[in-house]
Amino acid sequence: MEGELSPNSVRQKRYQLSKFVEWCEGINADDPRIENLNNITGRDFTRFKNWRSEGINKVTLRTNLSALRSFMRFCVSVDGVDPVIPQKINVPTLDTSENHNSEHISADEATEILSYLNQFEYASMDHVLFKLQWTTSMRMSGLHSLDVGDVDAAERTLSVVHRPDQGSRLKNADDGERVVTVDAETARVVADYIEHKRTPVEDDHGRRPLFCSRYGRMSKQNLNKRIYRVTSPCYTSRGCPSDKDPQQCEHAGSYDNYVTCPHNIRPHAIRGGSITYWLRNDVPKQAVGDRVNASMKTLSRHYDERSEQEKAEQRRDFFENDET
Repeated sequence: MEGELSPNSVRQKRYQLSKFVEWCEGINADDPRIENLNNITGRDFTRFKNWRSEGINKVTLRTNLSALRSFMRFCVSVDGVDPVIPQKINVPTLDTSENHNSEHISADEATEILSYLNQFEYASMDHVLFKLQWTTSMRMSGLHSLDVGDVDAAERTLSVVHRPDQGSRLKNADDGERVVTVDAETARVVADYIEHKRTPVEDDHGRRPLFCSRYGRMSKQNLNKRIYRVTSPCYTSRGCPSDKDPQQCEHAGSYDNYVTCPHNIRPHAIRGGSITYWLRNDVPKQAVGDRVNASMKTLSRHYDERSEQEKAEQRRDFFENDET
């Protein structure tokens, strides 16, 4: 897959298949369960499924088994296994509720975090990073790819560009390129950051990354750590749900400690919460999809947290207003 998929996708596939490799190798390296795929059977896949299902949820199990079935289809194409083998992998189906990620930040939480950052860390990198992810619903790969030159404060736009040969890539490659508009306040915060707070540095490709350290473009991993920190309740003075003293808490202090906080919020959950916020505020789903580079099916399945009652009321308001 290397060369065909992004490095992140390759790492993800490698991780998903690593559990099958682990199971094949068995507990004793001198006595592996499976040494040759020519001998694998449907019974083996059932044994693996039962072994893997311990301690994980149904969504993770489905993801692992789907990756395994895809791998077996590849093995069929190179005469590695019998053509009927992929059909013997029983991938569980998910109910709509199980295939839906409800771990999204709420608008109230985002507002509290932004209020703190605006007051105490105005135009800092963390302020700009969180504000852009919340207001644009952008993936971390998009934020990581931004250069100073991609920001047009006067027009209040951000140009999201796929540059795989220059150190940054978008999840959907060229199809992910777009121009994203921002509100006047966000444009002003970003402009102030660039003028007063951003480290004046270029990366290894001569580009001026928007998010950087003195060494060049900041990695996506470090950008993620910053999000984990600012969303940890104690960092923004929102109180600890576990009633721990931040001075004594093992989850506070360093970036790595904040990553382990059980109450922080994943960067992807901010994207999801932001998308739900726009949908709840009557922005057409097609417009939201174009803005965040996601299909209607993806929006409905993974991001739209509106209840059926909410959707019905919004449709009622729309049609009643249209009739008048």
